[in-house]
Amino acid sequence: MKRIVAWIIAAAVVLSICYCTWQHFSGGGGAEKNEGPVARVQVAQITRKGISEKLVAYGSVVAQPGKTHSVSVAFETRVRHVLVAPGEFVKEGDPVTEVEPSAAAQLQLQQARSAAETSQRALNQIEGRFNLKLATNQDLDAAKKAAADAQAQLSSLERAGAGGDHRVRSDTTGIIAKVDVQDGQIVPVGGPLVEIVAEDEIEVKLGVEPEDLPALHPRQPITIFPVNNPEQGQVEGSVRLITRRVDPATRLVDVYVALPPGTKMMLDGFVRAEFERVAENVLVVPRSAVLPNEKNEYELFTVENGRAHQHAVKVGLENQSDVEVSAPDLSAGQAVVTLGNYELEDGMALEIEKSK
Repeated sequence: MKRIVAWIIAAAVVLSICYCTWQHFSGGGGAEKNEGPVARVQVAQITRKGISEKLVAYGSVVAQPGKTHSVSVAFETRVRHVLVAPGEFVKEGDPVTEVEPSAAAQLQLQQARSAAETSQRALNQIEGRFNLKLATNQDLDAAKKAAADAQAQLSSLERAGAGGDHRVRSDTTGIIAKVDVQDGQIVPVGGPLVEIVAEDEIEVKLGVEPEDLPALHPRQPITIFPVNNPEQGQVEGSVRLITRRVDPATRLVDVYVALPPGTKMMLDGFVRAEFERVAENVLVVPRSAVLPNEKNEYELFTVENGRAHQHAVKVGLENQSDVEVSAPDLSAGQAVVTLGNYELEDGMALEIEKSK
């Protein structure tokens, strides 16, 4: 039995020596020659140039500051009937409301008429006495002033409509922006009845993201597209005012855009605005070269000595074809992987294909 075991051990040793000798002379050292997987990729060059990005903001059509015309009356009134609705187009002289003097205004009108009649009679008496040398010049002047004041008060109320036509009419041509009253309401002296905006006294109010403000400056051209009126074409406006306040409700910054003369857009209409943000002399790569990672950051791969080299990058402006990138270890002229980069790892061997 011991002789059989010895023969088995001897045979195993001989076979092991033969296998190692065969591996050595056949080049089967495998681990030394295996260089890992090779990725087939396409590349492009990093370039230094300018890039522009189209930005979008939304807003509405509003009246220019100080351009809203309020229609009111100079006496306390009671509204009989409102004749217009918000958004209605009216011409100068068109009736907008029917009103009547309130009880207090009617009393005021009666008192003014009575005062005018009384002062006129007093003036006539003083003039008669003056002609008889029974009154002085001072008495005559005082009577004339009292009569003139009373008549002026009465004329003011009558011109305001307190004693005549009870229809209040528009003093301009434009669009009814707001109706401030309703039937039966008592309106104080000078209280607004309706507010009117002329068609050519409108502008656009936009809500812009704070990070997009560097792309805007006063008098910059900006394109306006009516959203709810597809039949109306685009309008080329210009930035009039950039405010320095974030709206607490929308978290946006208000930007006002002046419209060219003759522009006719619907008041409070919803609009979209487009403008460009431009960066000059920056590093630019194709969009496909930049990859997001699990840290919500960005990276790309360059080619160095036939292998992939990973770079963490910051992205800036971007458009449909290019992206602005920045990193301390990037420079213009480097080859960047644009196709096949999703499967790459840092240091992986690369086989570069010609782009079709």
